Parts: sequence; C-alpha cells; structure tokens
Amino acid sequence: MFNLNQRLMKNILVAVHYTKNAENLLGEARKLAEAFHSKVWILHVTEPDPEDYRSLEAGPQFAQDKRVEKRKRKAKIMKELAEKMQSDGIQAESIVIDGPTAKTIKNTVNELNIDLVIAGHQKKNFFYQLFVGNREKEIIDKLHVPVLIVPLPTTT
Repeated sequence: MFNLNQRLMKNILVAVHYTKNAENLLGEARKLAEAFHSKVWILHVTEPDPEDYRSLEAGPQFAQDKRVEKRKRKAKIMKELAEKMQSDGIQAESIVIDGPTAKTIKNTVNELNIDLVIAGHQKKNFFYQLFVGNREKEIIDKLHVPVLIVPLPTTT
C-alpha cells in the first residue's frame, strides 16, 4: 500500500536570506516536518569565503576581515536555528554555502534529494524589481521540486 509519509517531503529545504525572517520560514517548515516526519535543511547562501585564496579581492584588509566575521556570525545563527528545531524533536541541519543564490539552491536540492523548498517573499516596488530582479522567480525557474513561497512582512 502507498504510504504518503514515505513518499512526500522527506527532506525540506528552507532558504534563509535574512535571519530576521527565519522564524517565519521555519514556522512553516516545522508544521510540515511534524506532519510528514521530515528532515529540515536550513540553507543560507552567502558571498564567496574571503578566507579562500581564490576569492580574495583587491582592497583593504579590514574589508576582508569584516566579511569573514559576517560569514562566521551567519553560520553560528544558522546552527542555532537548527539546534532549536532539534530541541523541538525535529531532525534539522544547517548549511552555509557561498555562491550565486539560485544555482546554489538548485545544486543543494539535487545533492540532498530535497522534496520541497521553502523561501520567503517580500513585496518590492517596481524600481527594485526592474534593477535588482526577482530572486524568487529565478529560484522557481531553476528547480524541479515544489516551492512554498511564504509572504514576509515588508521592512520600512
């Protein structure tokens, strides 16, 4: 007999861009993980690691040091988010990877056999969309798994 829990959503990827919105995204992941007994992967994609000699840029050392510290802070926060879910009885792991966002998410989805991606969306104005683009659309276009887009509060 077909068991829905064995087929759907064994692995859920939560793409966290801003840590201030992580709880909103993880709240949705928590509901689904509890319902389907899923593992939650918390992913933050960051710029290339400045400690990697291949990504060194020309510029002052303090700028490199600042990027290293920011990356370490993000990794610590992601780890704490995973530990919080684990303390609630949900299998969870955090990942911080450097690279282009959409491509990195796609590669991670393939490598971890992700069944569902959860990402956030904030309403942006016309000029922002025109010049910066739509990261959510780019991610959806590159994936071959369902994507749950969670509306996030707009920032002022």
